[in-house]
Amino acid sequence: MNGTVRSLAFVNNGQHLLSSGGDGHVYHRDMRTRACFHKAVDEGCINGSALCTSPNRILFAVGSDNGIVNIYNREEFLGGKRKPIKTIENLTTKVDFMKFNNDAQILAISSTMKKNSLKLIHVPSFSVFSNWPRPNQTLRYPRCLDFSPGEGFMALGNAAGKVLLYKLHHYHHA
Repeated sequence: MNGTVRSLAFVNNGQHLLSSGGDGHVYHRDMRTRACFHKAVDEGCINGSALCTSPNRILFAVGSDNGIVNIYNREEFLGGKRKPIKTIENLTTKVDFMKFNNDAQILAISSTMKKNSLKLIHVPSFSVFSNWPRPNQTLRYPRCLDFSPGEGFMALGNAAGKVLLYKLHHYHHA
């Protein structure tokens, strides 16, 4: 990479490694040969700050210092299409953490720089859940997040040392 490395994500059962960082590019490496086989600019990005891949290996998301999250179809990106399939502009500070749930229906994005700065995106429609977090809900400063294997729960860790557990009612395998 030509800039600082800020985020990494494996894909294809560990055969490929994606990286992004201070130069605004996304790099794809083949782990068998250790060679970079694809490099492209993340549209509108000056400094990449977060990166994650969907469990189904179809999508990946790149977050930046200005709070923008671009979601790409990985095969189209590798094929030369540099436009994201969706740009999410609901955070106003640096994107620190992103995570797809296990069936790639939800993408969680957060920033540690602003109180309650966590958004959930419904991936099939690319719409942000407007009812979460609720206006009276205090998440504090989110630091990490994960989804349960059965999809029924989401756990959120914050800077106050609390782990908050939420039931996702859409999923019945809780």
